[in-house]
Amino acid sequence: MFGSKDKSRRKLEEKIAEVLGRPGWLESVSVGEDGRAVLVIQADPAAPEAAEARRIETEGKVELIPGVKSVTSVLTAERAAHASHSSHAPAAPQKQVNLSPAPASRRVGKGARLSDEALQQGRVPSSVPKSSLPGISRILVVASAKGGVGKSTVSVNLAIAMAKAGMKVGLMDADIYGPSIPTMLGTVSAEPKTSPETGKLQPVEAFGVKSLSIGYLSDPDAPMIWRGPIVMSAITQMLNDADWGTPDAPLDVLIIDTPPGTGDAQLTIAQRVPVTAALIVTTPQEVALADVRRGAAMFAKTEVPVLGVVETMSWFEDPAGTRHYLMGQGGGAATAATLGLPLLAELPMLQAIREGGDAGEPAALSDAAAGQLFHELARRVAIELDGLTSRPTPEIVFED
Repeated sequence: MFGSKDKSRRKLEEKIAEVLGRPGWLESVSVGEDGRAVLVIQADPAAPEAAEARRIETEGKVELIPGVKSVTSVLTAERAAHASHSSHAPAAPQKQVNLSPAPASRRVGKGARLSDEALQQGRVPSSVPKSSLPGISRILVVASAKGGVGKSTVSVNLAIAMAKAGMKVGLMDADIYGPSIPTMLGTVSAEPKTSPETGKLQPVEAFGVKSLSIGYLSDPDAPMIWRGPIVMSAITQMLNDADWGTPDAPLDVLIIDTPPGTGDAQLTIAQRVPVTAALIVTTPQEVALADVRRGAAMFAKTEVPVLGVVETMSWFEDPAGTRHYLMGQGGGAATAATLGLPLLAELPMLQAIREGGDAGEPAALSDAAAGQLFHELARRVAIELDGLTSRPTPEIVFED
């Protein structure tokens, strides 16, 4: 079969086998003229969940090999036919393709391993209906299609302000590639424990807020070279495989800090998680506002209500009391008006906010000016959340 293939493709096939370590479970490798690699992977029919995990890991490794344009893999398994099908001679092995998933019981730990059940959940089509999460009353997504606008700062301080107001609050860091929640909460060295009763992860508690982040589950200096299905699986496991609350004592709200953009993580949450509402964060300049409109469009298309817009870095006030609009002025208000949404807060550049995040002592812990900004934001967000059940979802309008 290999005699008809050109030398470069054979060399690439050899490279793939070498990178994978030539394992016994790799039945064959072939590469087409278009650079598409096809892998045939032998699997144990008694452990389909482990086979699926192996397939995803293998595809990820092969996709990184120079010259490979895409990867397709096929799972096969050999098992003896039922004894009744043969009288004396041993049954011939039967091939099976597309193993069905089954749940497993491994937990996430340092190194960011995912349970096989979560890996399967991460591959469920987006058409699967959203189901409620036990122990969580409402889910609020803090988002922006633009990076560096202060989503994590808003998420952390909003969660703490709500907790100080007496609410039961959870905070989930969905930014897989750049988790910052542990730093801002001062919990970098924390490791979630597993409950002996439920077998689920116990969120890390700080300042009255329960939190989970991939930053708790992986080495801080290790790069997260994860593709879409793994990212979705990590988010799914942190949501479903953790003791956020109980039906008798649920969280009042789980705040999800999302990564920038409108990619896999955001779509996973918007399409498959029972999100109550979203909060959009932006800075005043046009380059950020254009991305805000795209983010709002994603939520509109996925039928997630948007509570409003929070503008950060609105101005800087010098010692004389003069405001300087370093990032532009009025952009957040104008965009909120265009989208038919309320502007919930304009947060100035304050040293106390930055220092609090770096030191693991968020500004919302204080009753000083910086803390009061987030206490007022928390009050307005709580009012908007309560009002969702008593008013129709606002229509978001997009203009050229």
